[in-house]
Amino acid sequence: MDIKAYIETGVLESYALGICSEEESREVETLCAQYPQLKTELDQINEAINSYASAYSKTPQTFVKQKIFDEIDQLEGNQEKIVKISANKYRYAVAASLVLFALSFVANIIIYNKYRYINEQVIALNAEKTQLAENMKTHQVKLEGMTKDMAILTNPMVQKVMMKGVPKSPESLTMVYWNKASKEVFIEIKKLPVPEQGKQYQLWAIVDGKPVDAGMITLSSGDSSLHKMKSFDTAQAFAVTLEKEGGSSTPSLNEMYVMGAVTL
Repeated sequence: MDIKAYIETGVLESYALGICSEEESREVETLCAQYPQLKTELDQINEAINSYASAYSKTPQTFVKQKIFDEIDQLEGNQEKIVKISANKYRYAVAASLVLFALSFVANIIIYNKYRYINEQVIALNAEKTQLAENMKTHQVKLEGMTKDMAILTNPMVQKVMMKGVPKSPESLTMVYWNKASKEVFIEIKKLPVPEQGKQYQLWAIVDGKPVDAGMITLSSGDSSLHKMKSFDTAQAFAVTLEKEGGSSTPSLNEMYVMGAVTL
């Protein structure tokens, strides 16, 4: 059942004021027993009616009451007919006032509920709009990153160095993209085991037979982007080892995962 839509019909306000049909009354009572949210809404309406009535009800001052009685005394006898007519008019006026009050109150409650419902919808739409904007921004950043990566991969000055897994991890695979003109080095992680806590992968460039630190690699799940490493003028090979977090000054050869030679 659509609770909000039922509340919007205004039948709860009519029930609280005692102006709905017997069938509607039975329906309200049945639904309120089934749905606590409707019962809470009805309680709030009853409370609002009582508060409204208390706020606008006033006790006539003593002299007003006395004046009315004096007028009635003067009209007794010869003016008995006029008294009856006036009393009837008074009763009709009071009844009309009560009807107008009830209708006005119901209208105000219905308008308030509609305003509250619309306000909730506006808040929900604004939240959705904000989320869409954030998603679009995230996708835009990813697209810009992919565009930059594509520019690197398609640059004719970039040399690709495939680093295959060594016996310790034969299934591992990474790619180094080395721009010999700008000296920039990028690495793409194809497949590497997730390092244990406190450990981090480190790239090494083999320069004149000696390993030189080429930077630390930060892995993230599903990350296929290029990671910019340290730049090099020359190198004969590249390798990746697993080191303590933050890196080492010399590679742990027994923790080497991939290695690849630079082709001339």
